[in-house]
Amino acid sequence: MCRLFGLYANKPVDVTFSFFESPKNSLVGLSYSNPHGWGVAWLDNSGWQVIKEPVALYESRRARKVIKKRVYGRIIVSHVRLASSGGSGVENTHPWVYRGWAFAHNGTIYDRSALLKLLTDEHRDSLEGSTDSEAFFHLIVQEAEELGDPVDGIKSAIRKMNRSGIRYTSLNFIASDGERLYALRYAATSLGYYTLYYLERPRDGLELRRLSEVTRQLIAAKLARGERALLVASEPMSDEPNWKPIPNKHLLIVYSDLSTEIVRV
Repeated sequence: MCRLFGLYANKPVDVTFSFFESPKNSLVGLSYSNPHGWGVAWLDNSGWQVIKEPVALYESRRARKVIKKRVYGRIIVSHVRLASSGGSGVENTHPWVYRGWAFAHNGTIYDRSALLKLLTDEHRDSLEGSTDSEAFFHLIVQEAEELGDPVDGIKSAIRKMNRSGIRYTSLNFIASDGERLYALRYAATSLGYYTLYYLERPRDGLELRRLSEVTRQLIAAKLARGERALLVASEPMSDEPNWKPIPNKHLLIVYSDLSTEIVRV
């Protein structure tokens, strides 16, 4: 069990607010109940960058400075971890970056050995750590490359796992192939916990006076800079009223123009 946060913006943005300043469900606040690591991947002009630590975000001595000074991109995938498999170590800390993808997962896949049998030797040999989540990530990349389409690859990975009888609590993830952002909600249990929501920020016609002062300041600043973004998170991360739930067993796709599509998987 973990918490997820990601976004796709029309220009490079920082995520200090969502990590540390949001009055509701900031990642640092969520890290008290998800204390086994934190990480963030962001896409800049030179490709994917990633920083992660196998310590609680609230305990990190460098996170606030690093996130404010360095994490600046159009696509961002981030995570705070509550470990259910795999030991504590940076190799088991989300997100992972591989072959142009970034990926973070929330849930437990019980039979990692069965999952590994679905991977080619190349993908098994490329695993950094010992988590079920990373193996699931490699299955998605493997299938996407085989089929030539990310959405078909995601669907194929889930079908293969289901046909193999692999049990899991949730396959929820936020991922990106560098062109689109993908957010899957696919929970087998605890539907009230394994949720995903998305938000268009800023939204036309939003009444700023109804928001907290810190959120009003954030929205006003983003409007002044011409920033727009589509945010995805395990639960609403601000007091903005327009967070929408992703239905279970559905995939949210965010395109480069920030338009969205939700498809059933």
